[in-house]
Amino acid sequence: MEFGSLRENVHKFNDLIALSVSSVAPAFSIAASYGVIFYYLRFQSLLGIIIAMPFFLLAALIFKKFNRSIPNAGASYVWGKNLVSDRYGRFQSWIVSLAYFFSIPPIVIPAGEYTMDLLKSFGLVTESTVNLFLIGSFWILISFLFLALGARPTSRATEIFIITEITVILIFLVLAIKGFPEHYINKFSFSWVDPLKIKRPYMFIAGFLAIATIMDGWEIDSYASEESMNKNRYPGTTGIIGLIFVFIIYIITMTLMEMETPAGMLSLSDDPLFAWASYISDDSWIMLIAVISSTASSLWLTTYILSRAWYSMARDGIMFRPFGYIDKRGSPLISLIIIALLTEIVNAVMLFIPSVENFFAELLSLSGAFLLAEFCMDGFTGLYFFSGKNHHNRFYILISAIVFSGMLLMIILGFYTNINLAYISMPVIIPGIIIAIKNVNLRN
Repeated sequence: MEFGSLRENVHKFNDLIALSVSSVAPAFSIAASYGVIFYYLRFQSLLGIIIAMPFFLLAALIFKKFNRSIPNAGASYVWGKNLVSDRYGRFQSWIVSLAYFFSIPPIVIPAGEYTMDLLKSFGLVTESTVNLFLIGSFWILISFLFLALGARPTSRATEIFIITEITVILIFLVLAIKGFPEHYINKFSFSWVDPLKIKRPYMFIAGFLAIATIMDGWEIDSYASEESMNKNRYPGTTGIIGLIFVFIIYIITMTLMEMETPAGMLSLSDDPLFAWASYISDDSWIMLIAVISSTASSLWLTTYILSRAWYSMARDGIMFRPFGYIDKRGSPLISLIIIALLTEIVNAVMLFIPSVENFFAELLSLSGAFLLAEFCMDGFTGLYFFSGKNHHNRFYILISAIVFSGMLLMIILGFYTNINLAYISMPVIIPGIIIAIKNVNLRN
């Protein structure tokens, strides 16, 4: 194992689409986050997602544009480094690391919970903290093994899981529509999607950090660009396709969920998707298969993004050289091992040390804010670059300005409605400032 290059020409066009859709993880996103979103936005949850969508779609257009000229496993931070300044890119590398690392542990415990629920339904396990830890550890191990085997096996496993996930969702959509007169509970109202009918502005705003966590992941194709076929054309385009596909799933599924499920069963539910499925079918346990497939693939694909970003950072001397070591299968094995170990430690702490559980929960909830910060910085990169004399482009100046201001506004409003997150984020950002100022090359 030595410092080397990732394998080229691994991911085909369809592979990248599958990665982008699976990384957003529609079933897991709805199951894990929609209860919180519905608590804040109630029946205007659809409106919140519709409002957020254009900002992420425009961000995806910026990603596509940058991929044309700078396809790189480091994606966002590399564009900031090359197009704005080295220090800007170094700071962004820390934001990217926080965004994706803080996204991983919150996937593990739900993966364990959903799997345990399925196994319990067949009487195979009993509910306990130890079992939850062991099942979560099992998924950490599976994720590590898929990624350690290389990009191709990871892609193939992802395709199997995403086909399973989407098939189950489609089955329940058909059942929901077919039996709609019987399942009808809440009458659809256009006020659900009318911004002039927002009744609780403060709560509406507070839900946007949760919305951010279900609208990201499509950008994985940019982090997979060095391993992609036609790396100057496919990455970016496939991310846009993945984002639009998941958005359509959200709108259809969430509309039916709100019409066919009592509001009390959706608000703050641990799994509103399962709650909806239980109202339209006696075989609601099948929905757990979709959620587990979605959660598991989201776990290894988020790890995939972070490992590729760390590989690129090691190559640029921002991280220590071992993070850039590539094994014979083309995997950054050291990065994968470190991510798995850190995730396992956080998993154990969250489950077995109640005194720090709330602190860790608050810390990990920052993932939405840092994901928004990543896209916000991409917007600034575009604004800076396309405003230059040699690369002046009014269309991309406008897009970049909208992305930058929109993402920044969501961050500010999110912190305004939850001041504790703002306080927690301050010390977490300090290492990024040091990395930017010190400008130390760790590769040597």
